[in-house]
Amino acid sequence: MYLLDNYELNAASFKADFKNCSDFLFREVKICEKRAFFMAMDGLVDTLQVNRLIIQPILNAEIKTETAYKSFEIIKSSVAGAIELKDIVTFEECEFLLMSGFAVFILEGCPHALAMGVQGWNRRSTDEPTNEAMVKGAKECFVETLNDNKALLRKRLKTPHLKLKQINVGKSAKTPVVIAYIDNQADSDLIEEIEERIRNASLDTVPDYGCIKAFLSTDLKSFFPSVGNTERPDVLASKLLEGRVGIMVEGTPFVIYVPYLFTDNFSSLDDYNNPPFYSSFIRVLKYISFLISCFLPAFYVAVGAHHQELIPTTLLYIVAASEETTPFPLVVEAVIIHILYEIMREAGLRLPKPIGHAVSIIGAIVIGEAMVTAGIIGEPMLVVVALTAISSYVVYPLYESVAIIRIIFILLAGFAGIYGVILGIGVLFMNISALNQYGIPYSVPLSPLTVSSIGDTVIRENWRKLSKRKVNVNNLKGAD
Repeated sequence: MYLLDNYELNAASFKADFKNCSDFLFREVKICEKRAFFMAMDGLVDTLQVNRLIIQPILNAEIKTETAYKSFEIIKSSVAGAIELKDIVTFEECEFLLMSGFAVFILEGCPHALAMGVQGWNRRSTDEPTNEAMVKGAKECFVETLNDNKALLRKRLKTPHLKLKQINVGKSAKTPVVIAYIDNQADSDLIEEIEERIRNASLDTVPDYGCIKAFLSTDLKSFFPSVGNTERPDVLASKLLEGRVGIMVEGTPFVIYVPYLFTDNFSSLDDYNNPPFYSSFIRVLKYISFLISCFLPAFYVAVGAHHQELIPTTLLYIVAASEETTPFPLVVEAVIIHILYEIMREAGLRLPKPIGHAVSIIGAIVIGEAMVTAGIIGEPMLVVVALTAISSYVVYPLYESVAIIRIIFILLAGFAGIYGVILGIGVLFMNISALNQYGIPYSVPLSPLTVSSIGDTVIRENWRKLSKRKVNVNNLKGAD
C-alpha cells in the first residue's frame, strides 16, 4: 500500500500497525508551518545519532518552498546528515526498514518517506571460529549481523567485482538475504537460477540458513550435502574466487555457498599454509578416515559373522572368545553400541559445556567399561566403534551423512555379509557420481577425471604450480 499525502491517515495507519508495541518510537514535530513525524524502533537505532544527524538538523532547518515535495527534497539532499538514505513510497517498505534499524521521516502533504540508517543494536564481536578451527588460519568468523558479515567479506575481497545483492524473503516477516558473488568469475546463469530459487521459496520467514539451504540443494535423494556452509570469511572468499555463489542470511553466523563438491569435504585453508608434502599426507589421511568411518564396522560384522576364514587364526581366537560371552550377534552389538554412542554424543552436545564434558566421560569410561565387563558388548567391537568414532571426526562436514550410512552398511553386512557391503559401496558411489548440481558433477574432479584440477584434490601441489592454474568450478561443466 502506497503512502498518502494525508498526514492524519499516514500517522493513524502506523499507530494502528504498531499498536501495543512498546518499542515503537513516534514523535510529531512542526517544520516551517508543516506537520511531520519521526519513527524508530527502540533498541535497533543509535539514539545519539538520531538526535544529532536527523532530528536536530531537520528541526533547525529554515525551508521555504511552495510545495511539501520540494521541502522533502531539500531535507533529503542538504539537511539530513545520515549517509544511508532511502526514498520510499509504501507502508511495507517503511515498516521493514524500521525493523532493520532505520529512522523514518514523513512530511505533511508529501506521499514519500525518508528512511535513514542509524542502526545501533547490540552485536556479537567477531570471535575465533568454533566449528572450523584452523591452526595457522585467521581467527575471525561471521556473526549474526548481516552488515557486519558483508563488511568482513568486503575486507577480504577489495574489488568492485564483488557484488552483494540483497533481497527480502518471507511472506509473513521479511528477512534480508544477500547473494554474494564475483561478477567476472561466477556464471550469470548460475546467479540467476540461485536468485530465482530463493525468491520462489515458499517461506513465511527465514529463521536460519537451513530453510534456504533446502531450496538450493539438488533434487536427487542423497545422504551427502550438496550445499556447503562456512563461518569463516576467508573460506567464503576463496570459494567466490572459484566462481561459486554465497548466500548470507540475517541472524545466522553461517554462510552457505553453491556449487558444493564432494572433494570440498576433505580440504581446509590450513592445507595451503602447510608444506605441500604434509598437506598431501593429511588429505590422504582424511580420505582413509572417511572409508574407516563408513565401512570398518560393516566389514568387521561381515567377516565376524559370515566370513571367519578371512580372519587370522590368532585374531579369530580373540574375537571368538570375546563373542562367546555376549548374548547378541555381532550385527545387533554393532547397532546397539552405535546408537548408544549417538545418544551420548547428542547429550554432550546439547547440554551446557560443564555437564556435557561429564556426560562424555561417563559415557566413554563408565558405560563402555561396564558393558564390556557385564558381557553385553565384546571388547573387539568396542575398539572398532571407538576407532570409527574418532575417524568420523576427521572429516567433520560429513559426520551427519556418515552416521546414517554406517548403520545401513552394518545391517547389509549382517544380512548378506561382505557381498552386501560391496553391493552397498557400489550403490553409494553411483549415487555420488549421479549428483549433478547446476550442471556441475558432484564428484569432479575425481569422476569424471579432470586432470587440470587433480593437483589440488587428493594431493596438494606447491604454490608455484597452483598459482598458474585458474580454478573455476564453472569450467567443470564440460566434464560430464
